[in-house]
Amino acid sequence: MSGFLERTFQLSKGVGPYRERDLWARGYETWAQLEAAAARGVVMSKAIDEGTLAKIAEARDALARRDLAALAALVSPREHWRLYPHFVEQAAFFDIEADGDNVPTVVGVMDRQGVATFRRGRSMEALPARLAQSPIWVTFNGAVFDVPVLEKAFEATGFPRPLVHIDLRFLVRRTGLKGGLKGIEEALSLHRPPHLKGVNGFDAIRLWREWSERGDLTALRILIEYNLYDAVNLRSVLEWCQWRMAEQFAWQLERQPIFGRGDVLYDVTRLVMSAG
Repeated sequence: MSGFLERTFQLSKGVGPYRERDLWARGYETWAQLEAAAARGVVMSKAIDEGTLAKIAEARDALARRDLAALAALVSPREHWRLYPHFVEQAAFFDIEADGDNVPTVVGVMDRQGVATFRRGRSMEALPARLAQSPIWVTFNGAVFDVPVLEKAFEATGFPRPLVHIDLRFLVRRTGLKGGLKGIEEALSLHRPPHLKGVNGFDAIRLWREWSERGDLTALRILIEYNLYDAVNLRSVLEWCQWRMAEQFAWQLERQPIFGRGDVLYDVTRLVMSAG
């Protein structure tokens, strides 16, 4: 496993980001190192040591049982990105497009079942059930836009909520990168096909109208492909962010390659060509 989770002490009220960094600076990088030090004497204070060690024991037990709900409750929401490597198969990466009234038009999803597209008037009603199967959601600015828009759209029937929501907009900032998803993709060499270069959210509104009002199949296919690239690239961005965080904190970890889009892009093309 990555070791990201075992390097957070933000499990109890006595330890926040600053105290955690102080522990790392003092050489206590992992749960095991803190436990060993506490066995020799007081590390922070007797009360905080006892509380933190108790939470570490709970977290270690929950991890052994693969109890995501228990871990999500123990770990600070700001640090929920650390849970992902232990539950990769339970994550859904998704992105939405919406019209000028913020009503969803197309939603792209990548999860353990593969890639899927959901379209207004055709398959959008199946989206909540699909997302409900994944207790971890990964988005870019989804806490501000995607999820509230979807909750409003499905207000009458109800919309699921995940145990963990990793909004990459905020994690990316912590790595030092700035800008929107497209600029971040370019910085990480996650290039898109030439015909998608420069396509943005305003174009997505235009493309949907060209399809819905004029039946322009090419516009629909470009919109779906653009949206699916948003969803697929989220996994690569998340995994890059995790290793960048490890570098910033100088953790001694064996770096693993980030997600390669590979065959997934073939599935994207298949979905795009089947649209219409």
